Amino acid sequence: MTPENFYREVQAYLARGSTDRDRILADLKDILDLGVSPQDLGHPADYARSASGADEMEEEKAPRYSRVWDPMNPSILVPRVIGLGWDVNLGALAVKLGWLRPDDMDEDVIEAIPDAALAVARALPIAAAIATAVASIVAAAQSEGRLPSGWDAKFRPRKHASTATALLPSILISWGTAAWSSMARERHDVLSRSVFATSLSLIGTGTAIMAARATRLGDRAQPIMGVAGILVAPPLASVAAGLLPVRAGLLRTWKDAGLHG
Repeated sequence: MTPENFYREVQAYLARGSTDRDRILADLKDILDLGVSPQDLGHPADYARSASGADEMEEEKAPRYSRVWDPMNPSILVPRVIGLGWDVNLGALAVKLGWLRPDDMDEDVIEAIPDAALAVARALPIAAAIATAVASIVAAAQSEGRLPSGWDAKFRPRKHASTATALLPSILISWGTAAWSSMARERHDVLSRSVFATSLSLIGTGTAIMAARATRLGDRAQPIMGVAGILVAPPLASVAAGLLPVRAGLLRTWKDAGLHG
């Protein structure tokens, strides 16, 4: 089936007048323009049904945090898990970058993920929490009783607070999300929680690192490369938390089927 035919069939399956119809078709066009094969997207009827959420009444509703790692949903931007606004669907981003296919994360692949790969995903938020603790200890040791508790657009200290007050939010975010993530039991939930918690935990790490740097920089701006690393690390680590286990499950599935190695 050609991309044009696939697009037209999905268009025909989608209910006319649906508020999401234009968005779904625009996202599908972007996916097809990137060279994703229609065969990788499944049957047009199944794609239209999944993208429009028609199965939600027939299946148990997925937890809100799972939307940040949902390769089956072609939408890059999804409603925020916490608060108003938008989060990035890192699963859809991985699909658009060609790292994953929308149907790669099926039940067979999830069950085939090696325990060691799941353990790595579980460990990432915990590792970030430990890094936050280390950075906080360094910042506290080098402070003179006060640390930055707010930053301006150029990442210069905007306001200060006592050492404990300045560091406590970072510690609570990192360790709270790491503890919450560790409570996952089912494999699919381990992936969803690990992806979501890794970003949040690393945000706490980044804030603690900036506080530690400020003890040497004073009121000067944070180094551009350092800030860039702090901003880029959370989404990259979260993609790794979801992508690496799924790829490991795919490799095992292919190997068991005699298609790999």
